This record gives sequence, structure tokens and C-alpha cells, in this order.
Amino acid sequence: MLDFRKLQVFTLVMEQRSFSKAAELCYLTQPTVSGHIKLLEEHFDLTLFDRHTREVVPTPAGTLLYRYAKRIVRLVEEMEREMASYKGGRKGKLRLGGSTIPGQYILPFLLSDFNAKFPDVRVAVQIADTRIIAEMVAEGELEAAIIGAKVLESNLVHEPCYEDEIILVIRKDFKIPKINLEKGFLEPEELKYLPLIVREKGSGTWLTTKKALRAIGASPERLNTVAELGSTEAVRQAVKAGLGAAFISRRAVQEELEENILVDIPVEGLSIKRNFYLVYPSRKTLSPTAQMFVNFVKESK
Repeated sequence: MLDFRKLQVFTLVMEQRSFSKAAELCYLTQPTVSGHIKLLEEHFDLTLFDRHTREVVPTPAGTLLYRYAKRIVRLVEEMEREMASYKGGRKGKLRLGGSTIPGQYILPFLLSDFNAKFPDVRVAVQIADTRIIAEMVAEGELEAAIIGAKVLESNLVHEPCYEDEIILVIRKDFKIPKINLEKGFLEPEELKYLPLIVREKGSGTWLTTKKALRAIGASPERLNTVAELGSTEAVRQAVKAGLGAAFISRRAVQEELEENILVDIPVEGLSIKRNFYLVYPSRKTLSPTAQMFVNFVKESK
């Protein structure tokens, strides 16, 4: 078994290009440092440093070992920091995710309240579409997230936490041939005449919308899609610019609706209400900071 301390000393010698400087940094004598390097050379049966010059010059084998040793040292140091966070309980790092709507319109306010209660927790947030965020939680890259739809991840807990409504909006002065908007609503068969702006395939908003459209007999595949955009903000701006209509979260366009820039077009028989979901791994123990966040979201619903 390799001794971690010897690898740590080895990386210092490599970085300082000096046995004496490495000895000072790790509070050892120079003979002890030399002894650690000698034991590593005996372990691998390779020479790690060229001893025929006055400078400390690594051999090709030493350079190769450094690439691995540095990664090992960093990983162990990260492990030590993470384990230390369990002692404090109320401090440490927290890696969260949010799909577009929760990430932009819910998490900022939620994290402001969370930070006020737990000021020693440092939070990093990743925002992407629902599928990507769910995969990152499932793979351990994120500890928890709030997303816009359930996904087929059996190793994730999905807990409803906030409600949302998806509505069909268009710019107030937009004219649509073959559609009379004066009656105040659309019939499902009229949707095919709308120039429609949609989100990308992994979007929770679009997944939920397609399911609701099929339920009233309106095939999403037969709609007149004029653009597929990668964010809610891009969709919102495209509707405001007059490119077409879009199904979008009411939260994202509340200001434009109040200012009468955009209008909500009801579709007969269509009501798209959904939950946002707090997701976290079901098969592993959460870190103290992640558990604090999960409990905080449940209490704030």
C-alpha cells in the first residue's frame, strides 16, 4: 500500500524543485524527505529524480507519477474538507440545481431566505433543462435540485414543492390569419394556425405542455413550430419581438401581462397546471447541508 504522506511530500518536491523547501513546508527534516522519496522509488523500482545535477530534475517516471499523485492529493484533501463539514453541521458547501423556471424565478428568492438562516453555507447553483439537471443529481454531481417535471430516474426522490401554470401568450398587437381572437379563446383545432415558439426537447415546460395538448386531441407534431429555443428567457423575448406565440410559465411573463404587452390566450378544454419537484438521491445519505436544504424547502412550501 502506498503511503499518502509520501505522495504528498513527493508532490511538494516536484512543485518546489527543492528537497529543503519541501521539508520546510511539510515540517520535516531534509533527510526524512529524502527517505520518503527513496521509499517511493523502491516501491515502483524506478528513479523519480535525476541526482546527477545540483537542481532537482524529475525523470520521465517522476513526471508521470506527479500527474497521478497530484490528483490523489487533491482528492484526499477534498475528502478531508467534506468530512470536516459533517462536524459543524450548519456550514459547508452545497451544490444545487434548477431547471429553467425554478432556477430563474424560485431558487433566487428561496436561497436568499436559506442564506439568512444558514449564513455559513456556500451554495453553487447549476441551471439547465430538466433532464440534464435530473441526470446530474442522479450521478452525484449535484446534491439536490428543483425541476419542472418528473423524470424516469428510479434512484431519485420527487417531492412536489411549488405550483405553476403554463399559459399560451402572444404579443397584444399580433395578427393571426384564419383565427378570430375577438371571441376570447381558441379551439384546439385552431392551434395549428399559430406560429409557435417552443422550448427544446428536454424542457420540463415543453414536456408538460405536450402531454396536456395530446389530452385534448391536439397533436404537438402537427403544430406550426417556427422556432425551438434553449431557454425561457429566449422564448419570452421572441414572443415580445412578435415572432409568434408560446406556451410559457405564468411566472416568467407576469410583468408583461400586467403591462399589457403580452396577452394570455385561453384554449378550450386546456388547463396546464403543474408541480415543480424537489429531487434528491433516494439511495444515499445526504450531506448535512443538503439535508438542511431539503428540510428548508419542505418547511417553506
